[in-house]
Amino acid sequence: MSDFTVVQSKEEILNAIEQKLSEGYKASELSVLSKSKLHIDELHDSEVNLTSTSGTFSDKMAKLLTGEDGEEIVLSYYHISDEEKTRYKDAILDGKYVVVAKKDTSTHEEVEDYNAAYDPKPKPGVTHYAEETHGPKS
Repeated sequence: MSDFTVVQSKEEILNAIEQKLSEGYKASELSVLSKSKLHIDELHDSEVNLTSTSGTFSDKMAKLLTGEDGEEIVLSYYHISDEEKTRYKDAILDGKYVVVAKKDTSTHEEVEDYNAAYDPKPKPGVTHYAEETHGPKS
């Protein structure tokens, strides 16, 4: 489940991010949604995702032709109710920012499950594993 916080200034964004980090979220689990592209020096080299709902010039042209709503598209990623979408969309259109914290519950175990190099029970006849190689020119 995602945790949404609506803030009004860039300083409040930084405070909300610090709060979420202190609650145990990782920087990669945080996003800031805004109407236009954000330039926050403190977040330049971080893993916090800065998402503009207006998109690029070509996105704007596509939306104009198709009638798509950028805020609706971005918020649909979080699987929230229509009422919540409307509330956060209105906040973004009013020039506010939405800080979203969403826990990454994936385990990334698919590498271990599907890569022969991580197979604890090797298949008969398979004798080559990744740790045995020294690169393509060894």
